[in-house]
Amino acid sequence: MAKLNINVTIEDIPLPLQVSTPEEEKIYRDAASSIQRRIQRLRDAYPHLPNDKYYYAMAMLNTSVEAVKAANRLDTQPYVEMIQDIEKEIETLGIK
Repeated sequence: MAKLNINVTIEDIPLPLQVSTPEEEKIYRDAASSIQRRIQRLRDAYPHLPNDKYYYAMAMLNTSVEAVKAANRLDTQPYVEMIQDIEKEIETLGIK
């Protein structure tokens, strides 16, 4: 499949990207808008930071924290192990 060349802009910085589908393009555009809104909220909440890199770093940290939390919520390994334990117990009891 041919790649689509797109540009998204964050903080007046054009970012050229290649995406595979229009759906992926929408995700990148939505993500760029989300980052821009987050940076603006941080500027509003902390207007006296020394320079823009603080806002960028805070936005990256907040975004990463959300990604880690989402990944932890999607961790199904504890449930898989619990099911395996239950199946072993059922087998030892001779139930099937």
